[in-house]
Amino acid sequence: MNHFRRKLFPAIGLATLFALILASCGESRQPFVGTYKSDEIVAGKGHIQLTLKDTGEAEWSWVEEGRTAKFKWRVQDGRIWLYTKEGAIVIVTPSQDGQHLSADMTGDWQEGCPTDKCISFTRHK
Repeated sequence: MNHFRRKLFPAIGLATLFALILASCGESRQPFVGTYKSDEIVAGKGHIQLTLKDTGEAEWSWVEEGRTAKFKWRVQDGRIWLYTKEGAIVIVTPSQDGQHLSADMTGDWQEGCPTDKCISFTRHK
């Protein structure tokens, strides 16, 4: 029994440490994982498909043109933050329990999303 305790306690300690590290990485991405499609045609080039993966990777695709941009993403303060490799940021505000997203394309930090500079997405998968 003593041998069992010596193996169990370090395992519990490592599991606790791992859970604390995960908890400190920001809010859960899980509610927003999925594929979204822009509600309207954007810039006359067709719809945009936004795929948010549980790995923290994202793809922004012009469906009709076959072009894709890759992002990293995280959730902070109830918003989705998309980061390009070069460091640009797009802030996305979820609503309706993550079924609808609004991407602010102004490049400015602000509350809300101006309708004339906003791309709206609805979850499809």
